[in-house]
Amino acid sequence: MKPFLNERLIQHLKDARRIFMCTHISPDGDAIGSMLAAKLLLEGMGKAVTACCADPVPAAYAILPGANEVLTPGAVSGEFDAAMSLDAADLARIGASVNIFQAAPVRLQIDHHGTNPAYADENEIDADAPAAGCIVMRLIRALGQSVTSEIAVCLYTAISTDTGNFSFQNTDPEAFEIMSELMKTGFDLPFWARHLHLMKSPEHLRMLSCALSRLTFLHEGRLTVMSVLPQDYAQAGARPEHSENIVNYGMYIPGVRFCCFANSTGESVTKFSLRAMPPYSAQRVAVRLGGGGHEAAAGVTLKLPAEQAIAAALDAINEEMEKSS
Repeated sequence: MKPFLNERLIQHLKDARRIFMCTHISPDGDAIGSMLAAKLLLEGMGKAVTACCADPVPAAYAILPGANEVLTPGAVSGEFDAAMSLDAADLARIGASVNIFQAAPVRLQIDHHGTNPAYADENEIDADAPAAGCIVMRLIRALGQSVTSEIAVCLYTAISTDTGNFSFQNTDPEAFEIMSELMKTGFDLPFWARHLHLMKSPEHLRMLSCALSRLTFLHEGRLTVMSVLPQDYAQAGARPEHSENIVNYGMYIPGVRFCCFANSTGESVTKFSLRAMPPYSAQRVAVRLGGGGHEAAAGVTLKLPAEQAIAAALDAINEEMEKSS
């Protein structure tokens, strides 16, 4: 396993008594799992930790240990000795938590996005890490602490989410090494694997149906495009969390090397999830549009209606595919 490199960050955590912890808006399993694992770790060391997210914890992760203690920014009070963000590629991704984060006397972060500008006072960023949860595991070792079964559940959620349950191209030996350590705690892998990766809510299935009904193929079948619209949410009785991971279905087709999922949650807001396989880069497309992420998985939000936003995204994707083919 790789070492945790930033010793100053570790010392700040040791010195702090009251710690504010946050993650990115529209949180996924790595965001929530990493934050809760770090929270449990530091609480086990006697720290008072306040976990926060600008958006509610999605239902799929609401049963994770400590998830019921995650606050929204408006519910946070008091002063903190340090603040730490996890899995947030830039300050904008922290959303309404940013003011609390910035007000702390010491600001720390753990992240694995290559586009991260190192916005904290002390940063532990590894773009090669499969998930932020892997870096949290390194932190546990650096602090000389043990992995409890509750921490194991949270880290499994984090790492398995960002590796497609250990099937994406970012899965590396460290992910399996960590998984071996987690299994030794005796956490119930069959239950959590089924809950996190196999069970699908009716709302998710309705949104998936809408997305697949608009599935189109471009670039001789190498590119797929899907979308969901505000009226789909209304008809399905769904929330944005019910569209999580729909983008991956666009990659589960022979010959596809790039997929684009447009998620229009309002008349002038369209969020894009991008996935790519070599020689193409989702990150390059996202950065071109003002977003960020990884080579294989990235995202961006455009303040445009769906039709205009999709046209802008396709211009950037077309440029990437023509240059990289």
